[in-house]
Amino acid sequence: MAGLFARIAALTAIYLLALGNIHPGDILDGVVLAVILVIGGRFVLSLRSAEGPPPAVSVPRRLAGVPALLGGTLVDIARGSWTVARYCLRPPAEAEPGIVTVPIGRSSPGSATAWGIRVGIAPDSVVVGVDEQQGHMLVHVLDARDPEAVRVTQLDGYERRQRRVFP
Repeated sequence: MAGLFARIAALTAIYLLALGNIHPGDILDGVVLAVILVIGGRFVLSLRSAEGPPPAVSVPRRLAGVPALLGGTLVDIARGSWTVARYCLRPPAEAEPGIVTVPIGRSSPGSATAWGIRVGIAPDSVVVGVDEQQGHMLVHVLDARDPEAVRVTQLDGYERRQRRVFP
């Protein structure tokens, strides 16, 4: 029970820090939002435990993959920024922007979410949707002439950078 109150207090404090005000109404809003988040979180965790445990990956192994994930994401951002800059300055006549379906398999919701965020951070791609039941992600890219190359690039990024941290 003390852990529950600690979570609510911590979330309320974060809310007030982000808001920059400490008025009674703001405190009340923060507490209400924190209670909703804590109760919602417990509900979601109870649903996930009914599905069965996620695959066991040791915490040290996951943490060891964080530098590669962050570094690889920075490289993706730099490449995407360069691609967008070139596209804006001199759009290639043969480029065809479009949506490509990338298979994500039956990954965990956390893994699919992290993958979608990581792909969307790079400015040359935008995640349009993720369908966990079907096992695919829709990605809008600047050049969709070769969808297989886009799939290979996305799957390679997942395998090399993200899979270790978010299996």
